[in-house]
Amino acid sequence: MSMIALNSCAKEKAQNDAGSVNKRFGCSNKFLAGCQAIGGKPVAKISNEIGMSCEYIYQQKAKVLQYANLLDNNKPEAPLLELDKRTTDRIILSLAFDCQSPISGIVRFFENAIGKATVSAGYISGVIAEAAKRAQAFDDRIDLSGIRQGANDEIFQCGIPVLTGIDPESTFTYLLEEASDRTAETWSLYLDDRKEHGLNLETSINDGGTGLMAGIPQVFPDVEIQADTFHMSYDMGKEIAKLERKAYKLMKSEYALEENLAGKKPRTKNKEALSEIQPKVAEAIRLYDLLSILFVWLKELLGFSGYSRTEALILAEWVLQEMDALAGDNPRLHGEIKKTRKMLPSLLSFIGRLERAMETSANKMGIPVEGFRLMYRQMSYDPESSEYNETLYKQVLLLGERYLEVREEFERLLNGIKKASSLVENLNGRIRVFIEVKRIIPPRFFILLKVYFNTRRYKRSRCKGRIGKSPLELLTGTPQPEFLEALGY
Repeated sequence: MSMIALNSCAKEKAQNDAGSVNKRFGCSNKFLAGCQAIGGKPVAKISNEIGMSCEYIYQQKAKVLQYANLLDNNKPEAPLLELDKRTTDRIILSLAFDCQSPISGIVRFFENAIGKATVSAGYISGVIAEAAKRAQAFDDRIDLSGIRQGANDEIFQCGIPVLTGIDPESTFTYLLEEASDRTAETWSLYLDDRKEHGLNLETSINDGGTGLMAGIPQVFPDVEIQADTFHMSYDMGKEIAKLERKAYKLMKSEYALEENLAGKKPRTKNKEALSEIQPKVAEAIRLYDLLSILFVWLKELLGFSGYSRTEALILAEWVLQEMDALAGDNPRLHGEIKKTRKMLPSLLSFIGRLERAMETSANKMGIPVEGFRLMYRQMSYDPESSEYNETLYKQVLLLGERYLEVREEFERLLNGIKKASSLVENLNGRIRVFIEVKRIIPPRFFILLKVYFNTRRYKRSRCKGRIGKSPLELLTGTPQPEFLEALGY
């Protein structure tokens, strides 16, 4: 069992202690005489050896005992860490997850920082393997019955799919498993295992992956598929960005030609090239401006815009028709528009869920559902507009003293309806750090990552209710252990 001085000034303290002995006793012979007397050596013999009287030696013995008691009662300035197996294992797991250290880095840490070369790569692998077993046991005890919405998607490492599922309300990761493929059968197999632990999805937020789309209804027959608005916006946004880059490239060429013509010896061919490129620049700018405006409108309609599902469907269809007419000979943009139009009913299903939730809540509260509808309609108006204030007046007139209570419930309903699986992309970004270090994450490591992310408390968040709580605590509503404590370390 090793003892590690945590205070880097331990050696200096020892020297200071020696100095205080000399200061207290005057010389080392007096201190030595007192120590020998305490140790049981006859006082007469000590007196003969060092030439001190027996009475004086007894005095030194008393002073040494007094000094020893003083040291015992003082708290040590250099606290010591007992490096037993439990502490060593905690350090290894903290380095592996908090610091994303590879095994080789952990070995070097013990060698260089602690001077303990007995912690081998094999021992570290054994600790991680044992921790994975404990993590699996801990994860299996968690009740998933509180999850109603699930963001499901696949992430990849070296082309191998990792099936992922996250509760978008609590941010709890209920599925993180490496799989041989991403077929419907594989998805249904892993989701069925989660169902045995209480998972009962009413809504699945996902992209249009064929295996995922077919696998989820096999396990949850009544599930409502919410097409992921994040992926749609991201994919179409890339095509719009290409048009912007094309316009800037043409503008740069136009500017270069204008610079050349402004010189002392303008060339005729540059003048001709400028006359040819100017209409192209104007068209590229016009095309990008119109399509970017339409794209912004589309994104607004795919959010909580204040329009009903029917209204949003009609308006989004019109926007897509206009974009399709402007796309011209751009096959990729045409493809994204076609895909979005096909998925439009599913993309807007979150509005239908909000409308049903407002009706249910209105019945429970005993208020007219029109109060909720007016609050939602108000979101389509500019806060500075007269329409916004008129709608607010109607709400207060209709709800009276219960306005604030209903407004609070409306905000709760609004925040509870999710429409994007972007949390999976966020998790993918956090896992990339470990993949870059390890090159490839072994399957047993995923259960550790799952428990690690689920038990880490938020230090900051745009959602104030999450600060200071872990995803597991947000899911269960009760205090839960942090990572190492959850694993029993």
